[in-house]
Amino acid sequence: MSGVGVSREEALKVLRRVRVGQPVAESLAESHRAHPLDPKDRALLTQLVYGVLRHRRLLDGIIRNFAKNPLEPDVADILRMGFFQLRFLDRIPSYAVVNAAVEQTKVVQPKATRLVNAVLRRGQLYDPHNLSMAEQYSHPDWLVERWGRRFGKKLPEILAANNQIPPLTLRINLDKVGREEVVRALSEAGVAAEASPYLKEAVRGTGSVWLEDLTMFQRGWITVQDESGMLVTYVLDPHPGERILDMTAGVGGKTGHILEYTHGRSHVVAMDVSRERLDLLRRNVKRLGFSEDVQTVCGDATLGPTTASLGGFDRVLVDAPCSNLGVLRRRVDARWNKSASDLKGHHARQVQLLKMGILAAKPGGVIVYSTCSVEPEETIDVVDAIENEMPGVHRESVADWLPHDALRAHVESGTLTILPGEFGMDGFFIARLRYDEGSEM
Repeated sequence: MSGVGVSREEALKVLRRVRVGQPVAESLAESHRAHPLDPKDRALLTQLVYGVLRHRRLLDGIIRNFAKNPLEPDVADILRMGFFQLRFLDRIPSYAVVNAAVEQTKVVQPKATRLVNAVLRRGQLYDPHNLSMAEQYSHPDWLVERWGRRFGKKLPEILAANNQIPPLTLRINLDKVGREEVVRALSEAGVAAEASPYLKEAVRGTGSVWLEDLTMFQRGWITVQDESGMLVTYVLDPHPGERILDMTAGVGGKTGHILEYTHGRSHVVAMDVSRERLDLLRRNVKRLGFSEDVQTVCGDATLGPTTASLGGFDRVLVDAPCSNLGVLRRRVDARWNKSASDLKGHHARQVQLLKMGILAAKPGGVIVYSTCSVEPEETIDVVDAIENEMPGVHRESVADWLPHDALRAHVESGTLTILPGEFGMDGFFIARLRYDEGSEM
């Protein structure tokens, strides 16, 4: 596709797959496997895809002033990529952006070539006006209305935070490498990095780097994880020698942190319903050097018997699947495929997961419930429902286990809710429960 550039070619393919429901991260990974790109092209591909999805409603607000009729999906995405580059990027001249879009249209939808050329040339200096807040910040109407009722004057700040490019946040295994050495290595790789002000094992970076190319990553010294997710392990407070259940382990981000926190001297059972995710988890813990310390179990934790048959655990982590509405700056496609009606279903599943997690704990055991949502149905309402239904379970304030005074001061009703962008972190919720000794369930 002469004149288009490989980044734009691949970006359109990724956006097509996202359109039919494939998660954006998975779609980008598929692209990288099929067509390995040099770092510069790979960075532009990622910028284009995330930029279009992050700012879609704003971009459409520009397009509709110059294209009155409905557009074929590929043409709409070509225009979105063009206006994203014209509005948010400055590395490619405007004439080159327009030319690339026109050349790409000639191949995928020839009849729309003149339209694409005219819309981009006429619209490149246009400043959209009379947009709703939802359009201006590229969020769905229902979510902006909901958050407006909940957060009031904070709403623009939260919406803006969701549209920021998040930092590259790394968790360091301090048993293997010092934080200063990691900051120095990232700087040499072109990433401006600094130590987190809140967690001793965290580093925040700005810039583009392919982590798999870094020796520190290959050796298992660093792992990608947001600081709000790292806080979960602090609240769980696992000890060496304990049996710990990570009940919805995914690809093992928190499993790995638990093992680093206990210096590899605890035994973790990592459970997930997906064999593919557990395969990735095993690869991840192998890279960290903890293969012998983890047992994987494939099963649906909401069903209970498989979990219960594993025996009593000293500590149980229930990092529940959720709407992802706290992490929209990272999961940029999530805002477009969620609805308010989803939250009721999430709540029922999360209550069941937490109940099964409690039943898997020993009497006196600790259960941590966390989720990357800030919606009441998925957070405090789940904890309240469990305390009402299971009188042998009580909430313990998470404040005693948080690593920084500013975080401890943020605790309400014994739980921690971090709104998107607060402390520079992803939105998150954490609660800590204890199953009283002598209680009958």
